[in-house]
Order: sequence, then C-alpha cells, then structure tokens
Amino acid sequence: MKVVTLLLITFLLVRCGDKVVSNNFFQVTGYAQGTTYSIVYQDSLKRDLSNSIDSLLKDYDSYLSTYVDTSLISQFNNSEYSPASSKTSWNNDFLDLEIQSDGIFEDCFKAAKEIYHETDGAFNPAVYPLVKYWGFLDGKPRDDIFQYEIDSILKIVNFSDSMINLYADTVSKGDVLFGSTPVIAKLNGSMKIDFNGIAQGHSVDIIGRYLLSLGINNLMVEVGGEVLCKGVNNKNTYWQIGVDKPVENSSPGSKGFQFVVHVNNGAIATSGNYRKFYEKDGIKYAHTINPKTGNPVQHSLLSVTVAADKCVDADGYATAFMVMGMEQTKKFLNANPELHLEVYMIASSGKEEHEVWMTKGFQNLIVD
Repeated sequence: MKVVTLLLITFLLVRCGDKVVSNNFFQVTGYAQGTTYSIVYQDSLKRDLSNSIDSLLKDYDSYLSTYVDTSLISQFNNSEYSPASSKTSWNNDFLDLEIQSDGIFEDCFKAAKEIYHETDGAFNPAVYPLVKYWGFLDGKPRDDIFQYEIDSILKIVNFSDSMINLYADTVSKGDVLFGSTPVIAKLNGSMKIDFNGIAQGHSVDIIGRYLLSLGINNLMVEVGGEVLCKGVNNKNTYWQIGVDKPVENSSPGSKGFQFVVHVNNGAIATSGNYRKFYEKDGIKYAHTINPKTGNPVQHSLLSVTVAADKCVDADGYATAFMVMGMEQTKKFLNANPELHLEVYMIASSGKEEHEVWMTKGFQNLIVD
C-alpha cells in the first residue's frame, strides 16, 4: 500500500478567496481518491480551472475507483457473466466488459501491464483479493490467516495477458461493420484488479496533460503526494519537493524532511510501509503484499522514492520496488537503465540511523 510522504514547500503565495494568487499563479485544492490534491499553475489569462479539475478527478473515479460501486473497475470486478460479444481474439470462455470511456481506463491499464511485465509481476494489480483477505482494505487486519486460503487466492492473483487483457471487439449490425470498441476481459469471474498502486500517479499525468493543452507550461500537480512538475514556480526557479522522514506512526510533515529535491519537467512519487502496518504477536506486518507469496513483505525496506518523466511510472515502480526490497531493486535498476528511473531508498538497519541508498542521478536532484 502506498504512503503519502511528499509535501509541497516551494510556493509562497497570497491567498485570495478559495484560490491562491501571486504573479498569475493560482492554486486549486480539494479531495479526490480518498486523499487531497493541490494544483498550482501560472495562467496569464487568469482562468479559474477549479471546476474543470474537480470534474476531471470525479470522472477518473468513475472509471478506476474501487470505492465507487458504479465505477468501471467495480463493474469489472463484480462481473461474473459474459455479455454477448463477437470476441475476435479471445475465446468464449472469457468474461468481458465493454469500455465506454475517453481512454482513461485503457491508458492506465496499459501502463499497469507494462510495469507488470517489466518487474516480472512485482507490480500486480490483481493482488486485490489478497489485500482484501488480509483486511488491509478497511483497516481491520484479520486474526485468522491460513496459508491454505492464501494459496487458493494466489491462483487468481494473475495479471498475465492470458488471464486479463484488453482487446478490440468488432461492432457490427448485419453485414455492416461500425468499427471496434475496447473490451476488458478476464478468464475467471473471481479475478479482481485494483490500480491503487498506480492510479494517483496516472491521474496526476492526466491533469498535467490537460493544463499543458491549455497553454499552461508552469505547473505543479499533486494528488495524494504524487507530484508532476513542469516549468518553474512563482520564484522563477525549479519546483522543490520535500520528502518526509520515515518515522513510524507519524503524520505527514510532523518529523521534518528526509531530503528536498528540485524537480524540472518530471515527476516524483514515494511508497512506504512505516505508516501503514499492524503488529500481531510481536511481528509487524506491512500493508505491501508480495503477489508471489501472498504474504506481506518482510524485508527491511521502509521507503522508496522514484523520479521519472511520467508520474504513472514513478508511482508504479515505487510500488513494485517496495515489493522487491532494496537489493533486488538495485539489481533491477542496473539491468534496466533504459527506463531512466532515479531512486532513493531507506531501509531499517537495526540501528538508530537508517540505511540509505540512491542512484547517482537522484543525488544530483537533492537540494543542498
């Protein structure tokens, strides 16, 4: 499970009504995806984009929120039947659901698939049934955990192309073809997916693209701590983002920053376990589930921060690296330099001071 650890520290603006205004910089804040968001942008036209941004985020939830019963992803998770379909590429054993959207669901699904394949399943949206089984969805951990039940659930924790996929379904009437519509299909009706490990970063990118389409080039978009920055802030310098120290049971910002980085035309996201865990019989169980074992991760990694070009990648890979642990993540980064990921990791060392490791590129981002 992701932990919000990023705090915004760079813009000193003057509040005006419900917005913040200074040198044509505006701030829009609100609630979405069960968390808060903050968007700062410079607009010489002084446009109030608060309603448009709020609508974008509400639309996003209507596609990808598992907490909205009528959302597209909830319909897919609850579907146990196969609608009439001409299924051009999958056979009739699959259960499918037509996707009637503006591409939001498809875009997120494809990004999740890519990271799933790149990380050999360490990032796996199909882990949803296990997260629910452990009681992490409602914050009420179970007392009765049985390995045989975990093993049974693992059979449907499979995000491979042969189990869950998108395909184009041909739409026709008689002999006339009207084109195709995207369809999401799953092999087993019990399979459920959850994009919480990537959705906030993906929604950040969508808002960023929206602002850029309006000719806004200086902007900062933050949803639940995942951040995308373009251009400069109101001081005409690169945006600066502070990341919390990994202190158990601390609230965001209460214990100071682990580091501050400048972000220039890129994104940054953090995942961690130090705020979300439970203790039973003297053992701490992290809220990050290893989709291969079905159990919470037991390694020493506390927090991972990833810098990338797109927030969806920073978010997704940060989630995956919390599953992998520090040593496996180092090997992954060495083997995949083409991904251009910069990473900062904090692990428990059993001593007062935590173990810290970062890529050379990340070190260059840190503000002295």
